[in-house]
Amino acid sequence: MDNLSSENKKGPLGTSVQVRLTAQDIIFGPGKAMLLEYIEATGSIQEACARMELSYSKGSRMIKKAEKQLGFRLLERRIGGSGGGGSRLTPEAKDLLKKYQALVQRVREDADKAFREIFLS
Repeated sequence: MDNLSSENKKGPLGTSVQVRLTAQDIIFGPGKAMLLEYIEATGSIQEACARMELSYSKGSRMIKKAEKQLGFRLLERRIGGSGGGGSRLTPEAKDLLKKYQALVQRVREDADKAFREIFLS
């Protein structure tokens, strides 16, 4: 590998990291974070799942499993009807998502720094 900083056919060499929160099993990661972000943006589990090209049942299972593992609710749900239903993140879910996003950003920055130090110096 000569001259790693130069571009190859696919672009410059760099890093890509995924952060997952675990406790014996994966509890929270990029997929669940994206699902919560879409629910927050749309107010709808169904719409969030559609944007992710994910079945509603799979999205609901992901949320229920995470809630069980984390020990708190991620969503406040309103049942449909004449006024319509919807979902929004609980304060705990908003805090989890905010902290997870900060951790992801820090890990990416640290990985990029380590890459530069190790591969480009």
